[in-house]
Amino acid sequence: MSILNIETQEGCPIPMSRVLAVDRGDARVGLAISDESRTLASGYGFVRFKGYNDLIENLLSIAEKESVDEFVIGLPLNMNGSSGLQATKSVKLADMLKDKTKYPVNLVDERLTTVEAARQIHASGKKVRKGRIDEVAATIILQAFLDGKKNR
Repeated sequence: MSILNIETQEGCPIPMSRVLAVDRGDARVGLAISDESRTLASGYGFVRFKGYNDLIENLLSIAEKESVDEFVIGLPLNMNGSSGLQATKSVKLADMLKDKTKYPVNLVDERLTTVEAARQIHASGKKVRKGRIDEVAATIILQAFLDGKKNR
């Protein structure tokens, strides 16, 4: 049996792990996960927010189950780029998660992702449900992150 080393055009190995994205809200947390090649983001549902420690336990459990070795957390900046209360909550989550894992935790600007998520769901003809909006918003955040990494 031979082992194949799959490489990109630049000769760098393709990562064979996943990225987990979080769209943190006060009631629900939308989740999305990448494929193993870190090319495509897919929704991963949502969890109820019952506190930071409970959320971090859930994220670490998913990370272990799904071979995740990087996290993305949506950073809800104000339209002028300033930080408000919700951004502070996302930074707190990122800092707490960094303390509990050896993997990178990235904060990504998520302005207008909820609006875009609702638009996409509506355009698909599906009923716009709050948990589904959170999941789609997390997927948009993650896809933007993955596309940004590809273009670097």
